[in-house]
Amino acid sequence: MAFRMSEQPRTIKIYNLLAGTNEFIGEGDAYIPPHTGLPANSTDIAPPDIPAGFVAVFNSDEASWHLVEDHRGKTVYDVASGDALFISELGPLPKNVTWLSPEGEFQKWNGTAWVKDTEAEKLFRIREAEETKNNLMQVASEHIAPLQDAADLEIATEEEISLLEAWKKYRVLLNRVDTSTAQDIEWPALP
Repeated sequence: MAFRMSEQPRTIKIYNLLAGTNEFIGEGDAYIPPHTGLPANSTDIAPPDIPAGFVAVFNSDEASWHLVEDHRGKTVYDVASGDALFISELGPLPKNVTWLSPEGEFQKWNGTAWVKDTEAEKLFRIREAEETKNNLMQVASEHIAPLQDAADLEIATEEEISLLEAWKKYRVLLNRVDTSTAQDIEWPALP
């Protein structure tokens, strides 16, 4: 029924709407003085029955209710990245999400479940090994440089010559490390 102003005061049942979304938030009785309209954010049109997982949203232009999916406050997971997405708005779920959370690192979605992505883990371990190797090579080079200077200037002590040889041997062995076997690397011992 459409609301009509009246010359008489009256009390009618109204259905309250949340400002911004126009979703149904409750009902109550409202006193309507003569020659006035409904209170803001309300209607006198009753909402439909609302099933679980939905809310009734009032369309003021059509003067009608629509049922809209409501997943707010829930977390879903992006099937491409595994990232958690917190749902904070009304409406259907975004495309390409699942309710199932990935079990740890290096997971990929196979269409029905998360499975271990051994290739992604291998690539990660290789990059990690390459970074470790580069850092260790830098450390070795930093130790070798002043020792080599002392040797070049013929002012190196016996201990410095011994250390220089040990660091150079370490750097050669380190350079031979094959990072493609990331899980099985035996790193040479520091001098």
